[in-house]
Amino acid sequence: MHIITRKSEIQELLAQCLNSYHTNGLDACLTKFYNLILLRKVKFPLLEFCGKTLYSELNETEHIPFCDKIQSLKTEGGNVVLGIILQCRLEDNFEESLSKATEYIADADIWYVCDIIGERVFGYSLLHQPKKTIPEIKKLSHHEANWVIRSLGAGTHYAIKKGLDKEHVQTMFQILLSMANTKDKEIRQGVGWAAKTTAKFHPDIIAYFSTEIDDTVNVANWFRTKINIGLNRNNYAKRN
Repeated sequence: MHIITRKSEIQELLAQCLNSYHTNGLDACLTKFYNLILLRKVKFPLLEFCGKTLYSELNETEHIPFCDKIQSLKTEGGNVVLGIILQCRLEDNFEESLSKATEYIADADIWYVCDIIGERVFGYSLLHQPKKTIPEIKKLSHHEANWVIRSLGAGTHYAIKKGLDKEHVQTMFQILLSMANTKDKEIRQGVGWAAKTTAKFHPDIIAYFSTEIDDTVNVANWFRTKINIGLNRNNYAKRN
């Protein structure tokens, strides 16, 4: 299958979609976008470019209807696009963006939906608006859908990797600890990923919580294993 890797190529295809939008409306644009872009293999940075361009070009009242339709089509690339549109809406539509991200992720039928949207919405929001986002993540950590909880781990991983302030990393690690005894495979994947990243970038936070981490009643072995992997990567990076 041909993979679209050049910005010039995606710009040409996106221009056709936008021309349909300005000529015949949102539904025409969606049909073009699905056929020309979402049915093809496109590098994620180019899909992110599409998301930002669509956010700028579409009428604000049509952002969410567009995202709803893209989500219903169940394509991998569509998650990147709607994740970026929601990300762009965070500043002015914070609650709605988190709510729609949660809705889309809860409806997922495969793991990558959680990770793609989780990083681009929850992770980005945590990185840029931590004081506002952390209470929302804490609430969502009790969500009934395991996909949603997994996505919080993906988002936390993203924010830490991109430089989340240490005080907020410490707060997030406490939330991770509250889920460290789960037996759910999907939650373990997300929470374990975030725990590993915490250990890699902030081993002193791991040391600070050593007593809690060593509590075999409330913290399962899988969580300690992920932390040890992160600490080993931190040590390896120091050697190099």
